Amino acid sequence: MESRELKDPKEARYFAPAAPVDDAGEGTREMSPLAPFVVSGGKNTERYYFTHISAVSDKYKFNIRPKYFGDESAYTEVFPKRIAEILSKNADARIFCVFDMDTVVKDGLQDKHEAFVAALKSEISSGKVVICESMPSFEFWLLLHFTDYEGLLKNYSQVSNLLAPYLKPYFEDTIVPFKNLIKKDKYLKDPTWVKRLLDENRLEQAVERAKICLTREIKENGTHSYTKVFKAFE
Repeated sequence: MESRELKDPKEARYFAPAAPVDDAGEGTREMSPLAPFVVSGGKNTERYYFTHISAVSDKYKFNIRPKYFGDESAYTEVFPKRIAEILSKNADARIFCVFDMDTVVKDGLQDKHEAFVAALKSEISSGKVVICESMPSFEFWLLLHFTDYEGLLKNYSQVSNLLAPYLKPYFEDTIVPFKNLIKKDKYLKDPTWVKRLLDENRLEQAVERAKICLTREIKENGTHSYTKVFKAFE
């Protein structure tokens, strides 16, 4: 495939409009522009969120890799392989790495995380790879669609408790506890919940709130929850 120059990520040209990679060709067909890729450490929530966004939004399109994946929470081991596979077939690809930081902190894996980032220094500097971690979890990004949060949430359970009153009403006819519901394929595959997240400019509000949260954390390290998922929508 003819090599194309990587567009300046600041110009957000990947979304005007973007075309996903044809699964049959796995990136061997020429198309313009190329939709960014998402590799995720989560099992269901992240995959369905980005898949539904791509399906229902005219502005944002993503390639999910692998398309059907299991739990890849050991991202420091799995992501480098995914990134290498993508770049080998799409030299001009932009890749967003989405993963949770609560397990990194809980399991004392900070050294592995730092080594993972250091190994991708060149790709990160060029804009090909964008690190999009959330502290404590991806669900904090969903919470910001509804409200700002100032302070530190230490784990997924704390986030899900705050998110439930906002998001659970979008799932009909279920008595399943929300922290379990938001992880299950059978409930997430209906795109209604993501459509509602796009209503009333909620996504754009989440982007602005996420920037504020990150600024707080930079100023007072270790005392605020934050997410960098907003970078996938700039």
